[in-house]
Amino acid sequence: MSVKEISIMALKLPVRSRALLADLLLDSLDEGSADANEKAWVELAKRRDDEISKGRVACKTHTEVMKAARAALRCVR
Repeated sequence: MSVKEISIMALKLPVRSRALLADLLLDSLDEGSADANEKAWVELAKRRDDEISKGRVACKTHTEVMKAARAALRCVR
């Protein structure tokens, strides 16, 4: 199958299936080891925690995040 044929078929999938497929494809492009990636994510989490703890960034509430996510999903359909 060509990329064009696969793309046409993939775009006919439901939104959730397309998102899962996109995630799988992105993971397949990931360069580096799982250990290195995990270490990078832990370091990022530590930096963000430090920013929050020191008041350098403002956080959104769960309600705000979910409201924005729901609004974004409605726009995709």
